[in-house]
Amino acid sequence: MAPLTQQELDDLYEAMMGRMHLELLEALTRANRTGELEDLLATLGMSDLLGRGEDPSPLETGKIIVLGASQVPVDKLRSTARKEGFDSDRFEFKTGYKQLKHFDFGKIRGSMGYAAIFAGPMPHSTPGTAEASSFIARVENNPNDYPQLFKLSTKIELKITNNSFRNALRELKEQFA
Repeated sequence: MAPLTQQELDDLYEAMMGRMHLELLEALTRANRTGELEDLLATLGMSDLLGRGEDPSPLETGKIIVLGASQVPVDKLRSTARKEGFDSDRFEFKTGYKQLKHFDFGKIRGSMGYAAIFAGPMPHSTPGTAEASSFIARVENNPNDYPQLFKLSTKIELKITNNSFRNALRELKEQFA
């Protein structure tokens, strides 16, 4: 692309400022989740706004929510998380099928409190799925609105097993290594 003229830059600036209040929080949230916040602020010449030294990795902040009917007791999943180097208190488990039917999945959208979603089998019709056929479909259709999704599954179906949980933990660590 050829460099813009001064008039084109002024027009772009005005258009950007008109949309900034709508787009900025989403861009900051996405950059924070992916560990790119410092780079975004540096690009904008605003690194000083963080006012801190080393930023923690997204892996070290926020909760990891585990959603879906589980074949494994929560205590065993917490133990697996500890063995993989995670603080087990950072996990929130919603693993009862009946509990999931009434859980408001909409509270996860845009939340800065969650670093990742681990999803297993769950009811399709739940609060907070809006236009999508299921919560997983909604997250997949709107990846910028949610923390990263990790599906817990065997080779053929969604299933929370000790193995699928461990694999998701390792994949999460790998992404932020």
